[in-house]
Amino acid sequence: MRDAFMKSRRDALRAGVAALGASLAPHVVAQSPAASGAPTNASSSALTIGLLRNPVSGLIAVTDQRGWFKEAGCDLSSVLFAGAGGPKVIQAMGGGSIGLGSVSVTAALLAIAARAPLRIISISTDPAPVFALLSAPEIESVPKLAGKRVATTAGTGLHYFLARALAKFGMRLSDVEFVNLPVGDAQAAFLAQRVDAVVPSLNGRYYIQGLRKDTRELFTYDDFTRPPGATTPFTDYDVFIAPQSVVEASGPALRAFLAAYHGRGVPYLRDSATQAAAIAEVTRYVNAEQKSPADEASMRQQLLKSGFPDLREARAILASDAFRAGIDDQVKFFVDLKQIPGALPLDQVIVRTLLPS
Repeated sequence: MRDAFMKSRRDALRAGVAALGASLAPHVVAQSPAASGAPTNASSSALTIGLLRNPVSGLIAVTDQRGWFKEAGCDLSSVLFAGAGGPKVIQAMGGGSIGLGSVSVTAALLAIAARAPLRIISISTDPAPVFALLSAPEIESVPKLAGKRVATTAGTGLHYFLARALAKFGMRLSDVEFVNLPVGDAQAAFLAQRVDAVVPSLNGRYYIQGLRKDTRELFTYDDFTRPPGATTPFTDYDVFIAPQSVVEASGPALRAFLAAYHGRGVPYLRDSATQAAAIAEVTRYVNAEQKSPADEASMRQQLLKSGFPDLREARAILASDAFRAGIDDQVKFFVDLKQIPGALPLDQVIVRTLLPS
């Protein structure tokens, strides 16, 4: 199952890479095909972004609804990917229907390793503080996972979290029975007691704990900085990515987008005077058309535990040694898994000039 899933993921990324190489026009991306029927040239301020039903996209939608992108000089349109993840966003960039997206750094690295001409232009959020390894109550420590069935989605930040958690105790993925499933299926398997532990999605963590009251938080983000083993913090940012051609042709639109997101949307979420309204609006966005909607209390926990950087913080993260070291660690992890052939040209991949000063 693991090999089949990874092959499917690699095929999806290759398709996106091939399309990126062949199809991206050297101008600002078109309006959404769903809206226009066919790609058309956009103005110098126009930008089309791929959105998911997640908190980052919710905050983008709120920022757009309040007119802050237009005020900053960005004519933003969007394409919604229902139930899709990073690879689908990357494929859509190859087709020319979007020029900007927020994906996990893991998805970005795998695509870049497959020669996609993508650039990391900013940090959309830091979801890592919400990551957790959950287990059945009788499993009292990480070493007791040896030989047990542990589920999450291969080739993701959740997979990386699991590997790093095991390494704290001198263990490898081969020491557990790793069950590779889409994250929703992994969570369902844990709730049905078909697996012994799971690394769920951010919202899935609270969903599981609300339904299976005896769930144990076996390992959390904070445990990385505590003994035993190395005490290196865990990092796994979500990042804004854009194709190199869009970076070159649409710098003003990208700068305007980042100015509004980091300078207006993020403060709206973080300011105590507007935070309750922002959380309610993001929750409504995330829950639209969802069969298992998140309650506002769990969404509040997720939003406040995750990091949403303002302009100053985003600039500092991109320039930091810690950000570079965290990416290097992920690359080494996927090199070991033979999903990445070797080191990546990170000095070319990370673009620091689009964040307004």
